[in-house]
Amino acid sequence: MKLISKILLLSVALLSMQGCINVLKLSDLQLEGYEYPLNPDKGRQLLSEMGVAHQIHVWDSVDTYNATFEDEFYGFLGKQSHPFPEQQMTFSLDYIPGTFNGQLEIISGTEKGNLWGIQNWKTYRKGKNGQTLIEENKDMKFWIPTYQYFTEFPRRIQEATSVDYIGSKTINGIECEGIIASWHTVNPQKDIDQYLIWIDAATQMIVKVEYTVRDAYRFVTGAAYFQDYKDYGGIILPSTLPVESNLLKEGYLHQMSILDFTPNRLPVSALTPLD
Repeated sequence: MKLISKILLLSVALLSMQGCINVLKLSDLQLEGYEYPLNPDKGRQLLSEMGVAHQIHVWDSVDTYNATFEDEFYGFLGKQSHPFPEQQMTFSLDYIPGTFNGQLEIISGTEKGNLWGIQNWKTYRKGKNGQTLIEENKDMKFWIPTYQYFTEFPRRIQEATSVDYIGSKTINGIECEGIIASWHTVNPQKDIDQYLIWIDAATQMIVKVEYTVRDAYRFVTGAAYFQDYKDYGGIILPSTLPVESNLLKEGYLHQMSILDFTPNRLPVSALTPLD
């Protein structure tokens, strides 16, 4: 993907020399002084309460969904971290929830009308005559599932097999409780991501999610704020998700926005054309 371009590698090398990041170390979201287990029962309870607050049970009635999605990237590093022709892009996304089968159609800019999909980790595109053409695309193999996972995050993270309470902190004036979640262990693993979820102590809604990015680099971490929630017939989604990165000293790398959401627009068969 474009994230591993020579320009970004140079930027990372410069940040490393400045002591901003350690490119030789596997990133770890465990807070300083934390040791497992702190309180796994409380962590699992908070995770469950967050799911209830986000009304994740409503997803059970959704076979497919469409989301109008915008992503705006900022600055030099933002430009190097995505494969799209413009810094601000709008997509029409269609997914089968709970899977990694979906499609991304570009609906803005110079590549308007281009459609890519992924099914069982095979990428494909739509040809000019509407035919499905299997074509390997590492960028789309990363970005299509990424946008899906953020959209479905409150439900999907319930699948984590290792969860622990990690403490409390105030974020943007909101008192939050934190849980760390991963699979098999909360300790860093080279092929499995960690998630640090900060939940509003009063409402149980997600305020911020910190995460590793193992698909990019072992040392990269990011953090997305879940802001401006909107209710789409019981599906509660953040409208804006500004994203930080440890590649930046300050500011945001990009901001994702969910502009609209429509359940069951397409049949499942439309999103599984390789069957």
